Amino acid sequence: MMHLKLNYILFSLCVLSTNNYVFSELITLTAIGAATAIGGASLFKWGPLIKDNTICRYMECCNEAYIPYDLEKLKQSFEQKLIGQPLAGELVNILRAHKEAMLDGSKPNKKALVISIHGLSGVGKNYASTLIAEALYKEGMHSKFVKVFMGSTDFDCTDVQKSREKFITIIRKMVNACRKPLIIIDEIHHMCPSVLDAIKPMVDHHHAVDGVDFRDSVFIFISNTGGKEIADNLLDLYVQGVKRNSVEFNQFEPTIRRIAYRQGGFEKAAIVAHHLIDHYIPFLPLEQYHIDLCAMAAFRDNGILQPTEEMLDDAFSVITYGPTESQPIFANNGCKRFTKHIPYVIEKHKQKNK
Repeated sequence: MMHLKLNYILFSLCVLSTNNYVFSELITLTAIGAATAIGGASLFKWGPLIKDNTICRYMECCNEAYIPYDLEKLKQSFEQKLIGQPLAGELVNILRAHKEAMLDGSKPNKKALVISIHGLSGVGKNYASTLIAEALYKEGMHSKFVKVFMGSTDFDCTDVQKSREKFITIIRKMVNACRKPLIIIDEIHHMCPSVLDAIKPMVDHHHAVDGVDFRDSVFIFISNTGGKEIADNLLDLYVQGVKRNSVEFNQFEPTIRRIAYRQGGFEKAAIVAHHLIDHYIPFLPLEQYHIDLCAMAAFRDNGILQPTEEMLDDAFSVITYGPTESQPIFANNGCKRFTKHIPYVIEKHKQKNK
């Protein structure tokens, strides 16, 4: 009877709830209070267990059920879905080390994990961040513990101080709700310089900042900055006889860091100067073989398993190669170019065949 009464109270509260963090915590406290009133004061110490088995059945909570950190799933997703990025596997190893520190109370994380992904447009940087969110959080990109900022729209250069304050407020609110959030900042190359330094205290080596512990947080920066230099560096490695699948990200990091510090949101940023970005991950430019795979995958996603030669020719007509006409090795626009183009090609040939 007591269990039924408690579940009724919790369900009623959840029906009225939203994803607002403050209200969520209010519901939690009310639930524990209800349990205490119904079952006695000794139930208070069972608060987390009560929450996991009642309120967390109805709404997303900061627990293992909703934040599984399923890195085997991430590894498989990268292998099956991410085309032409052999260094993406390093992201799995980086996140695994971060997860192990979260679970090991004797050796906790010393700072928030900060990863910066660089490369030309269309090579899979955003897709990789989506796959990470889907593996770490049950709700994926829809999780209230995942937040995406866009450098071109979320940070108004006309009022940098206001942008910085808003930035800090949102992140503090997320970490207060759950110590294991994922913060993705896309289009760093379009962000106003100095805005990024608002989070320097959050990603530095601090036990807590104003009472908030950010050390289990994950920050992912995404930028086109350094894309050309990554391509040039890869060509040099090819000349030296290095195979694509044998490259190491530390062969690119010095170049990426140097270029990033000169432009966009990273320009003269303290988090770069003070070495607070833990890993610079280059996403390599794609070659014709990878573009072929992307096109076939896009056709399959749109229900065409065997596109005709004419359809393939139309699909590939939007792809150009560089770095020069005499060296047509890398695709200039990557797989992203197919997102809207393939459906158009399919419709075009349907109409032609009528």
